[in-house]
Amino acid sequence: MIICEVGLNHMGSVKYANEYVDKIIKTGADGIIFHIRESLFYKNNTKKFLLPDNFYLNAIKKIHANNQKFGISISDPTKINFCEKIGVDFYKIFAKDIMKKELLTKIIKTKKKTFVSTGMSDLYEIKKFVNLIKNNKKKFTLIHTQLDYDIHVTNLKAINLLKKKFNMSVAYGNHASNPNVLYLALAFEPTDLLFYVKGNKIKKHIDEPHAVSLSALNATIQNLKELPKSIGKEIKLKMNNRT
Repeated sequence: MIICEVGLNHMGSVKYANEYVDKIIKTGADGIIFHIRESLFYKNNTKKFLLPDNFYLNAIKKIHANNQKFGISISDPTKINFCEKIGVDFYKIFAKDIMKKELLTKIIKTKKKTFVSTGMSDLYEIKKFVNLIKNNKKKFTLIHTQLDYDIHVTNLKAINLLKKKFNMSVAYGNHASNPNVLYLALAFEPTDLLFYVKGNKIKKHIDEPHAVSLSALNATIQNLKELPKSIGKEIKLKMNNRT
């Protein structure tokens, strides 16, 4: 799947959040992700980032009507029942929550596809996580990502390492500030691509440097769909000379 992550880049505005949904739907992306953080996050100045429940209800209806999927990056286990009630298609676990057992237990019970960010984990911690979900591995997809804008630490080769080491599906989540890294990642054949998007209503969003602008989104997604056709298979065929 090609998944656009709005996250908190709606900046707490229902109108802005709806604009994201409407514009992403038109690009033909496979899925859209919003964030629901832990309850303690929504205190004082960050309280404004909490969208009302009816936004999610209306958004998911619109997304499903266009045969696209709606996901939630979730940190608050008490909101999973709500997510199930409105029909969330998949979940994402934040890098900081990879060992949060209560959250994992509740998500496993939903039997929904779940992405897990490994952006703060080494192989040892990922192995501990895999042991926690070993009877449900098929429902989980690891996300290789580095929580750094610097292209030098992106390390796309880790996608293949994680595939071999854990025998699991591995997606790529982009945090590099150069969006062309998404195209390069295709060569490593991740099962899914996740990347942040940003509108033009404000100059600095929560996730700003590594986000693809909505104005460039349609071209980006069309390239992400077209370029994999060039990867081919490990064969070499004799070609006729066309000159």
